[in-house]
This record gives sequence, structure tokens and C-alpha cells, in this order.
Amino acid sequence: MARLALEINGEQKTYPIDAHGLKIGRALENDIVLNHAIVSRHHAEVSLSGRDVWVRDTNSRNGVFVNRLRVKEEQLRDGDIIQIGPFEIRFEDRAAQSVVLDDSKYFPLAAEAREVSASELPELALDLRDFYQIARRLSLILDMGELLDAVIEEVLRLVPAQRAMLLLRRDNELVPMVIHPPSQSDVVISSTIARKALEGSEVVLTRDARIEIGGTESIISANIRSAVCAPLIAEHDPIGLIYVDSPGRDQFGARDRDLLAAIANQAAITIERARLVEELRKQAESRQLFERFVSPSVARDVASYFSEHGRLREPQELTVSVLFADVKGFSALSERLSPREVQDLLNEYLHEMTEVVFRHNGTLDKYIGDGIMAVFGAPQVVGQQDYRATAVEAVNAALDMIEAHRRLIEKLDPSKAFDFRIGINTGPVYAGFFGTRQRLEYTVIGDTVNTASRLESRAELNSVLISEATRHAIGDAFVLQEMGDYQLKGKAQLVHTYKVIGRTPQRRGRETGPIGTA
Repeated sequence: MARLALEINGEQKTYPIDAHGLKIGRALENDIVLNHAIVSRHHAEVSLSGRDVWVRDTNSRNGVFVNRLRVKEEQLRDGDIIQIGPFEIRFEDRAAQSVVLDDSKYFPLAAEAREVSASELPELALDLRDFYQIARRLSLILDMGELLDAVIEEVLRLVPAQRAMLLLRRDNELVPMVIHPPSQSDVVISSTIARKALEGSEVVLTRDARIEIGGTESIISANIRSAVCAPLIAEHDPIGLIYVDSPGRDQFGARDRDLLAAIANQAAITIERARLVEELRKQAESRQLFERFVSPSVARDVASYFSEHGRLREPQELTVSVLFADVKGFSALSERLSPREVQDLLNEYLHEMTEVVFRHNGTLDKYIGDGIMAVFGAPQVVGQQDYRATAVEAVNAALDMIEAHRRLIEKLDPSKAFDFRIGINTGPVYAGFFGTRQRLEYTVIGDTVNTASRLESRAELNSVLISEATRHAIGDAFVLQEMGDYQLKGKAQLVHTYKVIGRTPQRRGRETGPIGTA
């Protein structure tokens, strides 16, 4: 039910995945030979486990990536991109062999068609209990591959056909998902019949060979097949078709046509439901993953992109504001408290700070011991964000963090009180998801990050220190105190700095949170 597709030396190639699997590497004995220096001799293998397809890194030097995430072993889903060295290999969950729509090889017989809709099913000479069992069986299956197999099994149980296939529309292509019995070569069907079924939303039944076809009689006789083709209609639009045929004339009648129409209608409903379930599952998994380090609203957008495109966004060059917050003297505090007290105190502090970051649409980059690194303006999921607006969000978040810290200290025992400080810098970074599927991290890289960290280390206790770049981005949104030029560690040039006193009076009324003060 699957294959790999890739381009080698400018030529597009496909490799069906069977029970023996596929071995990939530089050595000539591999099934897929990738002749490149950074590809290991035996780099990876793709195998079948029941219906599932897995890719495994066979101890390669440079790793195997699925949708840009490094993996050791990973189950593949339709559309996944496997990266091995410079090669991009696309996994396609479909019948391994191709279906060719060609009337010159598959002679269409004269046909009659009957319009079909989910609301007006034909009268069937079918036991209702039998049809109920079909509907019940299909409705209980949520896995798409298992569902499509079950549809074809029910079709062949009721319609006496030699071959049956189910094809789904994907973009402008009809993709074969199930072909029974499997074939080693391409399967040819009538383009006339398939087009009539899809374009007219009609069940097409071939009856005889009265139409005139060019060619010799012997060739025609050898290729004439009787067929029934039913569209899969969902929300009034065809999403695919079921095609059955047998060699010779008049192999099917009106009852076969109507049976196929009924099964196709039920199949279309369950296929759309399975698609929806898969979509919701992917989005739920993605949101759970992303909500660890981005606000829920950003997580929904990122998860939606991942679900739609099947991969993470490309790394971006962005202008962002980076915030570092760090506790002063936490090591000394830890010496006075029990390990359990330290854990509880740190968890409460990090929770309060993270809530503020998310409230201002920031991204939690990482926890660094008792420190926090947050980014405002990345990832950019919808259009182009204004770096000035995200810089204002960063400073607003910093002031709210100071206020949240004050409230936390007020309710603590005086022996557990601690101070902290915040630094913010604005500038260009390289932002993206890095890591593996087991450990994924969204982070930003660049000198902007280093400068923000150095600013935090020079900030006064319980205050916010920002750079000239951040001051320029926020305009007159805040009351600032000029602190002068600082020689920051690792920086050749002096950095002009400002202490944030609070929000400007005209903006205070617009803020829902309290005003932070130094």
C-alpha cells in the first residue's frame, strides 16, 4: 500500500514497499542506491510491520531525518519527507503499483450511467441486515488504511468482480489506494468511465461492445472488460471512486451497479470521518508538543501548519526581542532549604513567569536552571509581524513578571524570599525547530541572544535593563532611565542601555495588568 519517490540524477523514481522492505545507502547492494559522500554505505532501511511502514537509521554517520527532525526509528505517514544526505525521499501511502487511465489499452464498452446521491439510494435487492453489518463494520474503523481495505473486501464479497480498486483524489491526481489483487505491473482502466463517474457523479455500468473502436478484432477482444465505477461523494463533491471489472462482456447487471452505489455512499461517509479523526489527532498531538514552549494561540497556529503541510516550518531569519530572566542568589537559598522546598519554590516561580510570557504571546525558549529565556516575535505563523509591536510585548511582559514576582514574595515566608533581574535585546536571529521527535526544541540563534543574556547579568535587582535597539523599537511606550554605555562580556563595542521605570501614562489605562516598578 506504499512507495517511496525521489529524484536521482534528474530522473524521478519510485520504489514500492513490500514485505521485504527497502535498504537505502551508498553501497550497490542496497535497493535504493544514493551515491553521495555523506551517505553511509548502509544508511537506513524501510520496513513493513503489519500495515505500518517504518524507517530506521542503521547506524549512519550523518543521520536520518523525517520532516527535518532527526530520528532513530519512526513510523511514516503519507507525505512524510525522509532526508538522507542531500536526497529528499517522499513517502506515499498508496497502492504500490500505478493505475493508468487509457482507453487505447483498455477498451471501454458502451455504458449506461445512473446519478447517485447519499440522500437518494436506489432500491436494493439486498438483505437490510447485510447492509447494516457493512455500515457497522465500516463505522467502527478509524484507521484510514484499514478502512479502505475493508471497503474493497465488502465490495468483492457482494459484487462478482475479478478486480477491484479504490482511488482517492489528491490535488488534481487520482491516487490508487487499494488494488486487489495486487499486481507487479501498472493497472490500466478506462479513462472514459472514470471521468464520467467523477464529472457526472454517476455510477457507470458497461453493458456491451457495440461502440466502434479502431484496431483489429483480435486486439479488441483480448482487452474488452466489463466494469462498474461508482464515485465516492462527500459534501456533494467526488473525493474518489471505486472501480470493479472482469474480462468479457455483460459481466455485471443493474443489481451490481446499485450494490456498488450503496457501498460507495457508505464508504465516502466513513472515509471523510476517518480523515477528520486523523486531522484532529495530528492537531492534538502537535498542540500538546508545541504548548510546552509557546502560548496556546501560537501553538494552535503552528499545529495547524504542521497538520496541513505535514512538516515544521522552515527556519526563519527574523527580528525579535529576546528576554532573559534569572534569579539572584538561588544557590545560597538552596543551601538553607530542603530539596523538596527548593523544588516547590522553583516550580511556582517558573510557573508564574511562564504564564506571563504566554499571556503576552511570547515563546518559552528554555529554562536554564532557575533562569528563563523567552522570545517575542517568533515563530511567525500568520503574515509578517511588526518587530516594534513584539518589542512592546516583551517589555510589557517583563514589567508583569516583576509584579508577579512581587506578589509571589509577599505570600512566601521571609526566609524564602529571593530577587531576580531581566535583560531584553532586540535584533536579528535565526529561528526554528531543532532536535529530534523525541526531544524537540524551538530556539533562536545569534548575537542578539548573547547580548540579551549579558544585559540581564548587568541589570539591577528586580528591574529590567534594555538595549538601545529595544529602546528604538518600543518608541515612547515606556518611561525609561538612561543608564549609559556598558562593556558587556564578549562584546567588543559598548552597548548603550536603559532601565525600564514603567509604562507611559497614556498607555497605563490600556494595560490590564499592574504596572511594574523598579
